[in-house]
Amino acid sequence: MPVSGIVVSCRPECAGGVAEKLAGGEGIEVHGVLADGKIVAVIEADTIDGEVALVTGLQQMEGVISVQLAYHNFEDMEPGGQPLCS
Repeated sequence: MPVSGIVVSCRPECAGGVAEKLAGGEGIEVHGVLADGKIVAVIEADTIDGEVALVTGLQQMEGVISVQLAYHNFEDMEPGGQPLCS
């Protein structure tokens, strides 16, 4: 299962609302909201493709400027993005 630490950059006036929406989403844990509009979060999905789809959805949210990858761990994955063990 891939797990990634991300930083979601938002307009500062939108960060609180975006963080609430993120916290309600499946596979997303919000760990902090900074005064400059950045949200620190961890995402996880069953596959790398699932994680990419999750980030793509985050990038399309109103108020989100960008999503930056801070950390990515997928050592229990095969090259094709599928789990090594089920």
